[in-house]
Amino acid sequence: MPAAASSRQPGAKLRFSGAEAQWLLAEERRWLAEAMAVRPARPWLWLVPGPCTGADEALLPGRRGMLLHECEGGYAGALRCGLPLPLANDCLGDVVLQHPASDDAWALLEECTRVLVDGGRLWLFLVNPWSPFRLRRPRDLPAPAHGPWLQRLRALGLQADPPQFIGPRWRLAGTGGTRASRLPLRAACVIVAEKRGLAPVAPAPLAWRRGAAPAA
Repeated sequence: MPAAASSRQPGAKLRFSGAEAQWLLAEERRWLAEAMAVRPARPWLWLVPGPCTGADEALLPGRRGMLLHECEGGYAGALRCGLPLPLANDCLGDVVLQHPASDDAWALLEECTRVLVDGGRLWLFLVNPWSPFRLRRPRDLPAPAHGPWLQRLRALGLQADPPQFIGPRWRLAGTGGTRASRLPLRAACVIVAEKRGLAPVAPAPLAWRRGAAPAA
């Protein structure tokens, strides 16, 4: 009896394929939709860990962008490519990275920095390793520490803000709601980094020599 054909691409990673992972991605989409609503309507790039869905494509209606997902050897979706990205320098206003693989993390962040315009933002979503959500996470839901990612972004010259924690909260036993809400117990975190060009320095005015007469 021949083996059943798999719908998965050969060698594709089983990342974010479970129900818990899909729920988390949906929560992040809702948060991102609100955050991007106030951003300028610039071209964007969005890299998702699994196959693109209709919910992903409908997130930014009316905006020009490119939606890609991880696949064997690179990315697929709007086009099939690898690194370096087939994009010009300084051409995108926003780049969204939803749980990127750590295999080529440095090269990917370098490419994202290259294609961002001055004032463009990179949105990096990661699973929060300190959240109780990890207790129920399957193996397809990696939870890397956000510290190394934050260091990489700053090393590339991006102005990275401290992580924001999103998703549901859990209260610790014996603590009040106020104290517990300040702890990073949410399911995921997002790091927002901005590319800021060097401001041109105006020439310093020539100082008058001491004792010189002012111009008439």
